[in-house]
Amino acid sequence: MQNLFRGFRDEIKTLLEPLLPDKYFSYQTLLLLSLFSLLVATAVESTGDDNPWAVTLLTNLSWIFFVTTVWWALEEHPIKVYGFSISPWITGAVLCLFLFKPWVSDTRFRWALTCWPLISTGVLALPKFVDWELKLKNRSKSTNKTLVMTTLINLLLSSWILFHFRVQDWVNNYPSLLVGSFDRSAFVYDFERGREQQSQGVPLLEEIAAEVTEELNDQPWYQTERWLYTRRSRLETITRRAKESLDARNEGDFWQVEVPRELRPIEDGYFLDLFANWTGPTSRDGSFYVQKTCRILPTDRPRAVLPQTGTDATQTDEPPPTSRSTVVDCGELAVQRQGESQQASQGER
Repeated sequence: MQNLFRGFRDEIKTLLEPLLPDKYFSYQTLLLLSLFSLLVATAVESTGDDNPWAVTLLTNLSWIFFVTTVWWALEEHPIKVYGFSISPWITGAVLCLFLFKPWVSDTRFRWALTCWPLISTGVLALPKFVDWELKLKNRSKSTNKTLVMTTLINLLLSSWILFHFRVQDWVNNYPSLLVGSFDRSAFVYDFERGREQQSQGVPLLEEIAAEVTEELNDQPWYQTERWLYTRRSRLETITRRAKESLDARNEGDFWQVEVPRELRPIEDGYFLDLFANWTGPTSRDGSFYVQKTCRILPTDRPRAVLPQTGTDATQTDEPPPTSRSTVVDCGELAVQRQGESQQASQGER
């Protein structure tokens, strides 16, 4: 039993040995202070007392001690990749976690990742300028050249990270940009190559067609013909409402819905062709548009007649009276095509 306890004690001692400082002025001391501050902050918060300032102060002290611990430890035991020390970038990453708290929001995460190369450059350069007593140090020309090159490279890296987030915002706000091909792009790569991307013009025309169907279906034919005569103003109103229902509302200004100049006749009715031209930025493949066609036809439907009463009422074999109403068929899904639509709206029928 004694051997068991002795072995357990030796294991605990081995695990805690890296944390126990050989002298008071060491990074292990700062690490213990960081853990102690964190434990006290947790204890204060768990008591339920309304002391947010105390918790914030202790948490910030814990972070400061921890960042200093990482920086000091990596100065004494640098981590190298192919002979180049990446310790400043590790310290810079921990410092960004403390300064920006990237887990709070996406904006903070972006700022943390964008500033990380520049903050890491500052961590790298600080020991080159001052010593432990905060006195200025003399630097050689080679050191200055290294600092200048490192600063420029990290500035370029920050710019590329920021540009990455900008491209992601463009794609999220204007998903129709993904319709084009990025094969010949010098700086954008699509990791989901070969996919069929549907533009926002498809749901836009589907929504317009649904509203047209709702307005005209089962309406008297003479009202439908009047609606078709004034279709330009009617469709402009419907288009404004349809653009507000898009998942990416910012795209609405880049979609130009065209009203056909003339209706195509079919039997006793008409074809109503709808076109949505994308006027926003595109890849080198050129512009594209979306097309949808609705069939608007009249149909005869029996009209209800009140039964006749009286002694003179007689039964006849005459067919019941009918009225002409409207049937709208927009069944096929909107089609996306390359190029530019030639159906410009120049006037009324």
